[in-house]
Amino acid sequence: MKALFTTLLALALSLTLAQHAIAHDDAWFDAQEHPHGGQMRMAGPFHVEMVTEPGELTIHVADHADQAIATEGGSARATVLSGGQRSTVRLAPSGDNRMHGSGDFQLDDGMTVVLSISLPGHDSQQARFTPFQRVSGEAAPHDHGHEHQHDHGHHEGHGHHHH
Repeated sequence: MKALFTTLLALALSLTLAQHAIAHDDAWFDAQEHPHGGQMRMAGPFHVEMVTEPGELTIHVADHADQAIATEGGSARATVLSGGQRSTVRLAPSGDNRMHGSGDFQLDDGMTVVLSISLPGHDSQQARFTPFQRVSGEAAPHDHGHEHQHDHGHHEGHGHHHH
């Protein structure tokens, strides 16, 4: 009986994990701390963490269970849109699950990096990064909510006058 319970528990756990894997959207990734302090995005079967420095891009590639995937023999290209400029950075394998490339770009709060990555035995994948903008799960900015509450109080006050 105990063995059955353990099996059911393991099954329930794996189902929960599967649901988590599906629910990994950008907001979820941005709410996590990542091993290299970069921004994590999903590219097909990969989790790609990008670390952005002036003129330098480094990516770390893992699978959905965050197990490192070797980048040897792979290639990647990033299109960097920053400060009104567009530049292309080619990334080459740089050991383990890393790829690195450098280019002529400035860091900019609103910058966007579109990555195309191709690893041996896998289809080419794309991911879009906004290194300095975190995506939050909230639809409305904070000050908007504040206005709404203010408005609400006003209506209540109005109602009280009426009585």
